[in-house]
Amino acid sequence: MPGTQTNDLIDQYLFRQEVARGEKVGWIFRWFMYGLVFVLANLVWHVQDSRAGVYGVALAGAALLYNCLITPLVLKSRTTLWIRYVSVLVDISCLTLYNAADTVVNSALAPVTTSALLLYPVLIFIASLRQDPRLVVFATAVSLLAMNTLWLLARPYMDPQLASALVSADLLGQVYRSAYIVLFGGLVFFIPATITRLLHHQKTMLAQAQTAEALARMDALTGLANRLSLTEDLDKSISMARRSGTRVGLIFIDLDGFKPINDTYGHQSGDLVLTVIASRIKSELRDFDLAARVGGDEFVVLIKGIDSADSAQGVARRILARIREPYRLGHRMVKAGASLGVALYPDHAQDGASLLAAADKAMYHVKHRGKNAVGIAETASFQPSPAQATGAPSDPV
Repeated sequence: MPGTQTNDLIDQYLFRQEVARGEKVGWIFRWFMYGLVFVLANLVWHVQDSRAGVYGVALAGAALLYNCLITPLVLKSRTTLWIRYVSVLVDISCLTLYNAADTVVNSALAPVTTSALLLYPVLIFIASLRQDPRLVVFATAVSLLAMNTLWLLARPYMDPQLASALVSADLLGQVYRSAYIVLFGGLVFFIPATITRLLHHQKTMLAQAQTAEALARMDALTGLANRLSLTEDLDKSISMARRSGTRVGLIFIDLDGFKPINDTYGHQSGDLVLTVIASRIKSELRDFDLAARVGGDEFVVLIKGIDSADSAQGVARRILARIREPYRLGHRMVKAGASLGVALYPDHAQDGASLLAAADKAMYHVKHRGKNAVGIAETASFQPSPAQATGAPSDPV
């Protein structure tokens, strides 16, 4: 369920981003189109002294004023549902009213048969960029209504002789134009669905890439990090510690007595024990520390931002104590121990590979001198404590 909810949130976020981008395209187009109309209408008004220029200036000014009002919302990508529908109404209304004025004042033929037919599809296409199929239907229906209303208005103003000579001016021509608008709207209707599918495909590919990357950095049995992930995180942690002047601790863990569990109870039981051990190790770490399985029964713990060797050894003791707790295999209880080596940056090494080698060497010192204990890198001697003699975790001196 959480994964499904996350995918839904990603879908919603991507969809909202595309909707906002589409509204911004329409907003930019409106600035350009109505800005151009405003300039040309002023020329018509002042140069040709035509009333159509006055209407054009008024309508373009109204559209630009609306653009100014919604600018803060568009720039902040807060495009609500009402903005989308009002924007479509503003665009179609301004286009229709200007063509109506041009029809009455100048020529009845060109605005109806040419200008409207060219511009209505553009407005329908701009509406489709909002990624709302219902908005496409709305824009198509309003365009169809506006274009036919404009044609009915223009009929009395057409030259009868010219209108009778042109198929585009009669009723059949208007039917053709209406069918064209409907077909165009039907085709554009699929744009939101197509973009949605592309976004979903993009999200799926991203999720697959992230999953593949995560699997490449994860141990398949225990779910811990693998050696590759450990190496990368170790290098990054040392770089950060070098800049901040802090320490990085590394604990190398090799299980003691694990082979008899495999030999006696089988590899399936051994895998179960390894999984439980991994869980116990992780339970002793902070969220930003890292536990990795680097071999069959070998684990490494990366402790970030540690202040001293004593702190690192304290973590190692707690881990050893948890590893030593019995494991249930069916009706039997089995035990395992571990040898742990601790090394710190910059105390024992200056880079990740050397730090890992120092912790590994410290672990082998423990294993060769009694096992089931914690050792620190570069120790000169190893003396088991009374606690170790009884089987409890301890530190070398």
